[in-house]
Amino acid sequence: MSDIRKLPGVEPLPENPLGIAPRRDGTYCTHESVMLDEHERTVHCSKCDATIEPFSFLLHNAKTLQMAWQSHAMVQRRVSELNERLHELKKQEQRLRAQVKRLQDKAAPSSLVTRPPREP
Repeated sequence: MSDIRKLPGVEPLPENPLGIAPRRDGTYCTHESVMLDEHERTVHCSKCDATIEPFSFLLHNAKTLQMAWQSHAMVQRRVSELNERLHELKKQEQRLRAQVKRLQDKAAPSSLVTRPPREP
């Protein structure tokens, strides 16, 4: 770092004031498994033993459920749209097959040229 020149009037960035404390084993906990203490009215993480503020826990879960419902509704709409599109494509395929058959039937008599077999 000694060979980096400082630009005049430019201050270096301060240290990042935000940090996330890791668990004792060095990983971060998402509090997926919790225990509710009805007597003390608290929420404890079963993995990291942290006490979680109940309203924050409830709010986080409500937001997660809301996002899941929205995603589910979006997927259902998309599936419905794709089913409608598939139905339209099948109908179009059926129409085109019928049209090809009619054209083949119409063109068949005029395009058939029979030649007598060759004798060896």
